[in-house]
Amino acid sequence: MAFDLKIACLTVICTLCLPVEAQGQIFSDTTRTEAIQEVTVTSDRTINPNSVTTSKKADAALMQATGSLQVSDVIKYFSGATVKDYGGIGGLKTVSVRGLGASHTAVAYDGVIITDNQTGQIDLGKFSSSQAESVRMVSGPDNDLLQPAALAAQAAVISINTGRPQLEGIKSKSSAQLKYGSFNTLSAQAESAFKAGKRNTVSLQGEWLKTNGNYPYTQDNGSSSKEMRRDNSDVQRLRLEGALFSDIGRYYTLDTRAYWFQSEQGLPANILYNENAARERLWNRNGFVQSTLSIRANAGSILRFGLKYSLTDTRYLDPKVSNTQGKTDNRYIEQEGYFSLLFYSHINDYLSFSCGSDVRLSTLDGNGAQQARPFRGIANSTMALKYASERLTLTARVNYLTTSETTKIRQAAEDFERYSPTAGLNWLVWPAAGLHLRASYSKTYRLPTFNDLYFEQIGRRDLRPEQASVTSAGMVIENEVSGIRYSVYADAYNSDVKDRIMAVPGKNTAVWMMKNIGLVTTHGLETGLELQTLQGLVRPALQITYTYQRSMDKTDSQSTTWNHQLPYTPRHSASAVTWVETPYVNASCNLIYSGEYFCNAYNGPEYHMPPYYELGCSLWREFAFKSFDLSLKAECINLTDSRYELVRNYPMPGRQFRLSATFEL
Repeated sequence: MAFDLKIACLTVICTLCLPVEAQGQIFSDTTRTEAIQEVTVTSDRTINPNSVTTSKKADAALMQATGSLQVSDVIKYFSGATVKDYGGIGGLKTVSVRGLGASHTAVAYDGVIITDNQTGQIDLGKFSSSQAESVRMVSGPDNDLLQPAALAAQAAVISINTGRPQLEGIKSKSSAQLKYGSFNTLSAQAESAFKAGKRNTVSLQGEWLKTNGNYPYTQDNGSSSKEMRRDNSDVQRLRLEGALFSDIGRYYTLDTRAYWFQSEQGLPANILYNENAARERLWNRNGFVQSTLSIRANAGSILRFGLKYSLTDTRYLDPKVSNTQGKTDNRYIEQEGYFSLLFYSHINDYLSFSCGSDVRLSTLDGNGAQQARPFRGIANSTMALKYASERLTLTARVNYLTTSETTKIRQAAEDFERYSPTAGLNWLVWPAAGLHLRASYSKTYRLPTFNDLYFEQIGRRDLRPEQASVTSAGMVIENEVSGIRYSVYADAYNSDVKDRIMAVPGKNTAVWMMKNIGLVTTHGLETGLELQTLQGLVRPALQITYTYQRSMDKTDSQSTTWNHQLPYTPRHSASAVTWVETPYVNASCNLIYSGEYFCNAYNGPEYHMPPYYELGCSLWREFAFKSFDLSLKAECINLTDSRYELVRNYPMPGRQFRLSATFEL
């Protein structure tokens, strides 16, 4: 289907959804009658016009409109981001920003980095969008000088912010949510926040999810095809969180959070091996405790300490293996301790300065006799300077990275030490129009993971660290006319990754094959448009993004893959979301589109992946009763039942429906 036809479909569906009030389909609350006043909306910017690089944020309104169940669903609507999804709720979901690979994208939870030294792949499918107040992605140097060194050293950062509960004038608030959807997907969530004394606020949250995941798909067998159902796709998850927010005196704040996640799931195989024979299972338990102490020394200085301990316990079972045990039962335990120190000073009206250091100590153990049992120490240091006037913002930063590594058996990887600079500029050229020009440069490094180096079957100690550099330039316009805020941005970028480490899935998503690609160059363009109505009874909004990405293998001009597009990297991708809020019912439509790409480094026709699109829509309404508020929502995901694969032989679900009810006290 041509791209213009997809846009036409979106236009038709949105046209049907938007005039809900005009068609007279009004759902009234019969419990009481009240006069409806015009509403004025005050919301955070989703695009930061003063940023030196592309910065995007999804707030609660956008996550509601897109029907995002997981954080990975939100990221699909950010330009410049490529989400790899291995099918369904339980499939692995990783994000590559500007063609750099998932390991160059840091994930932060309330400002503290989340790491996985075993695989380097942070599965964003583990994080529910319901727990997030906002999700922010920065592609390059960040204007925020209150950024820990570990985050500042990354090429891109995805920040999940849960927010502090707002309890002004009340002592507590609670909510509960039930969701039911296709393929027997059921989830329940409960949350409560309350004051514990004058200076403490406590937040508790729990979420449980279960799904069969046995969605239908079509398996092509040459000239014939067969209708089948996804096998071994069941998932059961539990997430528990607790947070304590303390105001200790006038100048001290302490935020402490405990997190626990556990899951059991089947690993749906590559469908070439499926035939109802997939039996692999994966158990995952992950928990952390993190605490951040902020001290305001005076009006312009902040001293911040961070401390974290995390534990990840993973078990992989394949009960049908031709070995002496008749099975493969691998268990891994990864532990990490993290400490950070950051100092920020607002020197005068124009200059700000920050410096900081953090240390991470990581170990990996398991039940294999030949496991290397590595220990890695990583120290990051950063120093940044920022000049900001009404029309000009300049940032400069230098990061320093050093590592030390040991193993109990086999030879350890060599220690690593590097400096990396970043710089950025934002210039308000035309204040009346809100036109900003911006440019940035960054250089980063990423180490091979423990699996890259030491995994028994596929680990290669000779893997070299990746070296990445990104140059970006663009513009952004933000303004407000007659109560409508509009933002337009466009950024062109070039990235070079030397000695890139490629992780290619084998038979399933638990086993990978690793290799270096000497040089990868990416030329790209990311652009977007946002419109938001800030006042009135009917408040429509629109967001459109487009990304062009040409990622080429530049290793060897005599190679058959020279100038070929990297696997699973479409040249063209786009998204669109439109929604309308009214006093009676709210409606939204969303579209995800990806152009063709290839599943192999050699772009032959046998590895061609066709373009795909996914269209969804939803309706929701909020009711206010005397003792509680009720929100009801109905969603259709993949309205046109588009059948596609993001990863070869890992089909995605077709049309799905979801109903949810949320109670707030």
